[in-house]
Amino acid sequence: MSICLDGITELKKLLLILDEKIDNMNDKIEKMNDKLDVICNNNKLHEEVFSECKKMSSHIDFVESVYDNMKHPLNYLCGTINNISSNNSAICNEQS
Repeated sequence: MSICLDGITELKKLLLILDEKIDNMNDKIEKMNDKLDVICNNNKLHEEVFSECKKMSSHIDFVESVYDNMKHPLNYLCGTINNISSNNSAICNEQS
């Protein structure tokens, strides 16, 4: 009977430890949820992020446009330089 009571006592201790750990985890989850609520409900933050994303998108569009307009003349220029070059090594990389 003593072995059975010792086993029950040990199980109670383990259950108390597990309960404490679960409570700690629940507290941490609650804190994280509070932080997420602050982030998700911050309209100013959303507006700033959206504004910056629009600026970056405009910049990317500009760079792509400049590249599209300049790649053919630059390829022509590199091809001409490579043809004029007296040695066999290419000065510019050939890309189509």
